[in-house]
Amino acid sequence: MDKLDKTSNKNNSRLIIIIIMALLLTSIAAWAVIKSVSGINSTGSNDNAATGNTVNASPAYTPGSTKSPDSTSNGGQVDMDRLAKDILSKTQFETELKQIDKTVAEGLINISEGSEMQLYMGNGNYSDELILITAKDKESAETDQETVVQYLKDMRKSFEAYIPDQAKKISDAFNLRSGCYVVVCVTNDIDTAKEIIMAAFE
Repeated sequence: MDKLDKTSNKNNSRLIIIIIMALLLTSIAAWAVIKSVSGINSTGSNDNAATGNTVNASPAYTPGSTKSPDSTSNGGQVDMDRLAKDILSKTQFETELKQIDKTVAEGLINISEGSEMQLYMGNGNYSDELILITAKDKESAETDQETVVQYLKDMRKSFEAYIPDQAKKISDAFNLRSGCYVVVCVTNDIDTAKEIIMAAFE
């Protein structure tokens, strides 16, 4: 009987360990799903919450925001690589931002055909991000900006569910569209980011 009891106890212990591991794996999988959903462009969302300090070059712009110039001092061309470096080096982020592979980035944000995007993300516990898009024309840039706004809404919902402090940062994101360019920055150091971005489009 003692042997049977010991065998039974071992089996019970193994079962408990398996259940605990299954719960742990389920939690990790759920977290991964939340992160991936945050990046999927859900066009059916009716979320009316704030989507950042939107600045547009076109006459139609978010109330309370200011227009950015429709052209720049260098003939309408902006060096997005240099702009990215300036923002990343001079703006304070809560986590180190790293450039995401192009294929992965386009899987998270479904930009228009012909548009080029640079996406910088950090640790998954922080909402800090930098998105720079060069579209083929103004119309595509408008569409891309709308896509990014929806992406921000979805991302904010995810953070509200498990890290609420990071959700407000997304609501305060700086979101600019000028000509064929879209630049979005999520950071607590929003004034610095805004100054650098606006200077690039003067």
